Amino acid sequence: MATMNPLEKKARTSFIKGMLIAALIGILVAILLGYKIYKMNADEKARIAALKPVVVLNTDVKSGDEITPDMLVSTTANAEVANSGSLTMSQYNTSRDIIDENGNLVGTNKIIAKIDIPAKAILTPEMLTAEENITTNDLREVEYNMLVLPSKLENGETIDIRLRLPSGADYIVLSKKKVTLADLGGVTSDTTILLNVAEEQILTMDAAIVDAYRMKGSKLYAVKYTEPGLQSAAIPTYVPSNDTVSLIDRDPNIVTTARNELISRYNQSYNSYRPGIDNAINQTDEEERKSNVESGTSSEITKQQTERKQYIDAIYGGIE
Repeated sequence: MATMNPLEKKARTSFIKGMLIAALIGILVAILLGYKIYKMNADEKARIAALKPVVVLNTDVKSGDEITPDMLVSTTANAEVANSGSLTMSQYNTSRDIIDENGNLVGTNKIIAKIDIPAKAILTPEMLTAEENITTNDLREVEYNMLVLPSKLENGETIDIRLRLPSGADYIVLSKKKVTLADLGGVTSDTTILLNVAEEQILTMDAAIVDAYRMKGSKLYAVKYTEPGLQSAAIPTYVPSNDTVSLIDRDPNIVTTARNELISRYNQSYNSYRPGIDNAINQTDEEERKSNVESGTSSEITKQQTERKQYIDAIYGGIE
């Protein structure tokens, strides 16, 4: 075996050292690349985890415009951009669906923009409303304290107002109204609720209240919807007296379309529903009817004044 001279031995040693250094550098680079890839994957997983489904518009809409499914795009956005209240497509579809008691889809609610919304904006429920909840110029918040309320009625639930006659006949006065429980300075009233009602509904409700007072054994009461997001509004069947219908027809504060719809419904339903109410009213002596209305109205006023004082005392320590 030939012996290497010193130069060959030195060259070989240098080569081996170079290979070892290169291998070490390669290992370090591989570790660094591996860490970077791991970090990138972790960051990507975190980014994906932070995404949430949202709905955006593909076109500009104006306040009062109907928002239809073809205007919407389902996508995802970072949670920092899409807040917790952002709307999903399933929520939008649920708010539109009307399901009957057998679970069949029978129609869709119209969803209306409350405000101007630009294209690519992430939708939130606060931007939208169902058609029946559109704010009209004659919409007012009215207190009612003469109704029989469900024992488990909670703030924000949806109700119908119904009038039951002594005969057992039952009429729907107002339908699908969202309830606000009266807050008397931190104490919730157990008798007073607030409803957003339009002018024709105010007059209709007033007529039903007076009719209830005039009939012994009548009941003006509220019933809750079980799934208001899925259930369509009931069709009102209560028909006021001719005097109230005439007032509604003349009232300049009532939106024209609402007036026309109401008068048409009253004309079609009057002979079917009103005679039963009038017959029940006539079972009570006229003087007694008058006395009942007076005492009922007096009770309303007393409740309202008492609760107003309670509210003022709680907020201002009794100083108005």
